[in-house]
Amino acid sequence: MNWWAASRNVLALAVVTAATAGTGLAFGQSRIPVPAMVGGAGHFLLGALITVTPAVIWLAFTGRARGATETVAVRAVHRLDTLLATACAVLTLGMAVLGHFMGTDAVALAIGRNTAFYLGLALILNPLTGARIAAPVLTAIPLILAVGGWKSGGRGAQPWAVVLHPSTNTPALLAGLAVLLGGATFSSLKQPRGAF
Repeated sequence: MNWWAASRNVLALAVVTAATAGTGLAFGQSRIPVPAMVGGAGHFLLGALITVTPAVIWLAFTGRARGATETVAVRAVHRLDTLLATACAVLTLGMAVLGHFMGTDAVALAIGRNTAFYLGLALILNPLTGARIAAPVLTAIPLILAVGGWKSGGRGAQPWAVVLHPSTNTPALLAGLAVLLGGATFSSLKQPRGAF
C-alpha cells in the first residue's frame, strides 16, 4: 500500500485539492469575461475554472505508471485510484458545505459540485482514453463550457453546462453528483487502458 500512496503522491493531491477548494471559497466569485458563441458575451466564474485542477492532477499522478504493469498487480490498483478520486471529491464537498454554513460565499456549494463533476468526468475518461489523453481533454471542458454553455442573449446557462449554473441550482448539484457516482462506478469496473 505504501508503494501505491507514494506513486500516486496522495499527500500532494490532498494538499492541491484542499488548496483549490480554499482558493475557490475565497475568490470563486471573481468573474472572467468570455465571448459567447451564441448572443452576447458571457461571464465565467473563477470557481468554475479552477475546480478542474484536482481532476487534472489526479490524472497526472495516476497516469505516471504504465497501465500494462499495474493491470497484472495482485491488488486492483484502478479501484484504489477510484477511491482516491472519490475521496478528493468528498474532501472538497465537505469543505464546500462547511464554507456554505459558515457563510463564506454564495459560490461555496458550486466549488464542491464543480470539483465532483470534473473528478467524475476524469473517472470516466481515464479508462476510455488513458490519463495522458484524458488530462488535456478535461482541461478543455471548462473552456468549451465558457464559450458554448450560455443560452442566447445571456439568459443563463444551458441545462447541460453543469458548472455554469448558480450554486443554489439543485438540478446542477444532482447532475454533478450523478457524474461523480457514475464515474466512480465505471472506473471501478473497467481498468484503464494498458497502452499509453
